[in-house]
Amino acid sequence: MSRLVLHERNHPYMIKVGDEEIFLCGCGLSQDKPYCDGTHEKTQNEKNKVYFYDDKGNRVEMINFYSNQ
Repeated sequence: MSRLVLHERNHPYMIKVGDEEIFLCGCGLSQDKPYCDGTHEKTQNEKNKVYFYDDKGNRVEMINFYSNQ
């Protein structure tokens, strides 16, 4: 079954293991999950819009066709 997963974070989670800092993906775009590979940098200017990122990393804005009227 397909699932839509919402990632609302545009930076990684940092955890400490002993003296080592490990960065875990928070945006969902890393090709090295669960670790951050820096791909979140492309999400920095999303503002309040919603985007879909395809397998090649291209960003497509999602458009709401429903109005609140």
